[in-house]
Amino acid sequence: MIKLIIDCTCEMGTAEAEKLGIVSMPMRMMIDGQEYLAGKNLDNDTFYALLAKAKEMPKTMQINTHDYMEVIKPILDAGDDVFVMSVSSGLSGTFNSLTQAAKELDSEHLAIFDTRTFTLGYYALVMEARKLIQTGVTLAELVQQMEILRERVRIYFIADTVKYLVKGGRISFVKGLLAGTLHVKPIIGVVDTKLRMVGSGIGYNMAKRKMLNFTKNIDLTMPIYYGHIHASEKAEDFKQVFTFDFAEKREIGPIVGAHGGPGAVGLAFFEQPQDKNNTVTDADNKKPSFVHNLYNKIMHKKA
Repeated sequence: MIKLIIDCTCEMGTAEAEKLGIVSMPMRMMIDGQEYLAGKNLDNDTFYALLAKAKEMPKTMQINTHDYMEVIKPILDAGDDVFVMSVSSGLSGTFNSLTQAAKELDSEHLAIFDTRTFTLGYYALVMEARKLIQTGVTLAELVQQMEILRERVRIYFIADTVKYLVKGGRISFVKGLLAGTLHVKPIIGVVDTKLRMVGSGIGYNMAKRKMLNFTKNIDLTMPIYYGHIHASEKAEDFKQVFTFDFAEKREIGPIVGAHGGPGAVGLAFFEQPQDKNNTVTDADNKKPSFVHNLYNKIMHKKA
């Protein structure tokens, strides 16, 4: 038997994961001096209420090596194989902690997996891993299949505000000021394990339409997910721009929500196997405006 272990940044908390036979590890978060365990004792509604009145930017903490070992070792001792999935190594130090735990445990029955993505994209990979485990694959076969799927998963979201991205150090103050002044809505994706601005729109409606470019090579035989950061009605509006069916809607929780900020909407999907492109950018959009070109030029420079 293979036991699947994940962390809460895939937007699956402890209780929900347990029902699916998965172990979801919470992450510590500090909000105005008070510690919480996101994914366990901090629900989304409570978090966003706290975020709205927080005096300081909430601080998130990676899962440490000791925490991983405490969860993994008893499962190995019980005679099961273990497959541990982590949020992108380019976005958190969590995978480094997991790597160290794996070295100390030194077991051929343990495999660790850097998803190289986060939130909805991470969730999509988790659900595929669960399906594969249910078919009776070996641990080696599971790793091989998940490495293939990892190359195909995509996630994109429209940030409603850059306030939290600036506070969290994801973009510079100058870029954030420019975005606010020009009413630009950045389209954020994961490129080479890190968050990158892969497109933009002058206003939400334009950004929403431009999201269509990112789904040109979508594999409609695989599940497609959409989600939001405390913006359920907006997510339903966002959904209407696409003609395909979504498998599920997810609300993005505290860890990612603290950096993305309320109002963000997005989707995750798998591209067709034969597609080799990493991403679609605004270069695929015809006749960009002068304002858009100005913003895009500045945003793609290093802070």
